[in-house]
Amino acid sequence: MEEVKLVQLSPNHKEIVVKYPESTSNAAKRSHWSKNCDFVLSFLGYTIGPANIWRFPYLCAKNGGAVFLIPFAIFMLLFGYPLTLLELSLGQYSGKSAYDVWNICPALKGMGIAMNGISAIFGMYHTMILSWILYYLYHSFLTPLPWTNCDNSWNTEHCIVSHRITVNTTNSTDTNSTLSGLGNNLLKMSSGLEEVGTVQWHLVVTLAVGWILIFCCIIKGIKTVGKVVYVTAIGPFILITIIMIRAVTLPGAIIGIEYYIIPDFSKLADIQVWVQALLQIFYSMGIGWGAFITLASYNRFDSNVYRNTVLFCIVGEGTSFYAGFVVFSVMGFMSVNTDKPVDEVAAAGPGLAFVTYPEALSQMPLPQLWSVLFFLMLLLVVLDSLFVSLEIILTAIIDVIPTATTKTRILVTAIVCCLMFLGNILYTTQGGIYMFQLVDWYMASISVFIITFLECIVVAWIYGVERFFGDIELMTGRRPSVVMNILWRFVTPIILVTIFIFTLIGFKPPTYGDYTYPWFTGYIGWSIALVTSIPIPVWIIKELLNHEGTLVQVTNQTIHYLKGLSQRSLKPDQI
Repeated sequence: MEEVKLVQLSPNHKEIVVKYPESTSNAAKRSHWSKNCDFVLSFLGYTIGPANIWRFPYLCAKNGGAVFLIPFAIFMLLFGYPLTLLELSLGQYSGKSAYDVWNICPALKGMGIAMNGISAIFGMYHTMILSWILYYLYHSFLTPLPWTNCDNSWNTEHCIVSHRITVNTTNSTDTNSTLSGLGNNLLKMSSGLEEVGTVQWHLVVTLAVGWILIFCCIIKGIKTVGKVVYVTAIGPFILITIIMIRAVTLPGAIIGIEYYIIPDFSKLADIQVWVQALLQIFYSMGIGWGAFITLASYNRFDSNVYRNTVLFCIVGEGTSFYAGFVVFSVMGFMSVNTDKPVDEVAAAGPGLAFVTYPEALSQMPLPQLWSVLFFLMLLLVVLDSLFVSLEIILTAIIDVIPTATTKTRILVTAIVCCLMFLGNILYTTQGGIYMFQLVDWYMASISVFIITFLECIVVAWIYGVERFFGDIELMTGRRPSVVMNILWRFVTPIILVTIFIFTLIGFKPPTYGDYTYPWFTGYIGWSIALVTSIPIPVWIIKELLNHEGTLVQVTNQTIHYLKGLSQRSLKPDQI
């Protein structure tokens, strides 16, 4: 047994020595964040991603303005906070990766593989966003900005410079210069998914640069991550504030802000508004993807999980609302400039970052400056999310290598980055954008519901909620309230099942602009949705084949696997 940390349960108890069972895995030698601030910034950097910067404001405006905050806040209390606390506590207490932590119920260890699978798919397709950002960032230094005119080699005869006209061209074949630049130069889009086309080498180059950046950020694990986040996590807050100060002073900004926040209470009667609120918490916080468990596993044993959970929920989602003022101030400005209503200007939805926003920034004084600041902000935001996603996978691999060294870590990191870079090549083809949209549409639609539901079942019912409460009390000196017991055991699982059913009922086939996907893409999409969930039943079958008895008997055997981990060996004279 190894003595790890002195913990004081309460003022009436003496300090006790917490002892961990011996382990041959690399997790037993796990290092810790040098400061709690490193962990906090890493966590915030991960949760404040593209879904916060443009998806949340878009959903808020689309679903009743400020009214959207009501279902969002309710689900944050009933779902976001409980599961964040659960995952942080699980990772911090066990000190294990998102794969090894499920030793508490080995029959369901496939959940760890599923989490790593989601992170791998997320990493591969989100790195394409990083490559697009790098492309735009590079061209933002040019004078004039390439997307502000129709004199480029990629422009067609239908190209128009939108700020020179004030007529509505919605029903014409004309394409503004920004959209033309995105489709014809950056993506060189084919006619559809059926036509894959050739690899676009400029995208391969920016993709390679993106993976090199990620590799440098995670090369030595939390040693480098803990330093990088001071730039990648704090930088976006500063840049968003700078851009907002300029944006709110633009003509028409108030029109966009009113569209964003004026409530439409009739939307509360629409079940899809509630579904979108819960899905946004999934996407923006990354619950069920393994990041919380992985990052918290590097915490010191007595870190305050209550404080960290509240901080992450408030700051992370507060940033989403804050960013909305930047987005819709600019949308209001574009509305005035193009003589179009705000809802039409914002119709690009989450994709407005590469079409509407560059166009709007190009119409400001010093367009290069604002364009550089905007895409630099996006670069930092996406980088944060990506290197934490990669850290989930790397931690799981390193933890199962008993003799892993720093050189091993660097080698494994290089191999994983190279493999995922090769997996990205499909997205760099002319038809890659259609595959990108397909993966984005289906990726986490099923897996995250299954994983988070099983998290509640494993911790609250199989491992035992009272036992887990004791673990949290051992770390913090304070036991969770009975409310958390009710949430983990009943409320949160019921919400998950209910919203999952309504998600399936309201599901619509994927679209990309005016393009309609062919019939066979439905099979591809649902295969993508299910592939990360397959390890869960496969692992259950594996455990059944490896053990004698029924499923119930096998489950009972697995419960005892880490029973000693929850009931710490404490000598009477140490209390």
